[in-house]
Amino acid sequence: MLPALAAVKALQEIDTAIDVARKRMAELPVVEQAIAGDLAAAGAALEAAKTRVQENHHARKLLEKDVAAVDTRLSRFEDHKAAVKTNQEYQALTHEIATGKIEKDGLEEKILVLMEEADGLLAEQKKDEAALARAGREAEAARAALGAEREALEREVARLTALRGDETRHVDARTLGIYENLLRTRRGLAVARMVNAVCLGCHVRLRPPVEQQVRRNDEIVQCESCQRILYFTTASADAAEPPGAQKHAAGSGR
Repeated sequence: MLPALAAVKALQEIDTAIDVARKRMAELPVVEQAIAGDLAAAGAALEAAKTRVQENHHARKLLEKDVAAVDTRLSRFEDHKAAVKTNQEYQALTHEIATGKIEKDGLEEKILVLMEEADGLLAEQKKDEAALARAGREAEAARAALGAEREALEREVARLTALRGDETRHVDARTLGIYENLLRTRRGLAVARMVNAVCLGCHVRLRPPVEQQVRRNDEIVQCESCQRILYFTTASADAAEPPGAQKHAAGSGR
């Protein structure tokens, strides 16, 4: 293979790897936001559970005050029994006492219902507290993993960038200019493989003379459709070739 062609092919693999690493780095803040969102949701669920517990407690306190008020009224009615002079007054007082007891029974029944609900609400609160603690641990571990991944990606980009600089020294200025221009204008894919006389960059079939030129790999040949630099490898060479550039080609379009 022509040295300049081999060099731009290597450059393409390096640039594709750099592009993949940078795209992943760009995704990390989104992942971090999702982690923060999950943690916030767990916190919000706990706060809502606490609010329900507090509302239940407040409602019981109000009912207990109502019961105390009824007890005060019933006590006053009992005290008035000694002062009753007529049967009619006695019957009226007895009715008031019976009504007060019914009211008190109703209030106490509501309190019992709230107490039963409180047990469930407290259990739910404890469940949400455990969920928040678990979410916090998971968020901390995930953030640590993302931090390590970011550092690894930064190191890899730095390594690949240095490798790219070394590789460009093997390419003449004219070919490098063509490559760099195509890299900008062809969605990061400047070099494409030819398979069965088809350019994998744009999937257009090449004319037979151009196909023969590409097969020789002894000159810089560009696709007549997309202008990408073309190269050819045999099936056995394809099996040993790193996947980078051609994976990029599969989704690049023209």
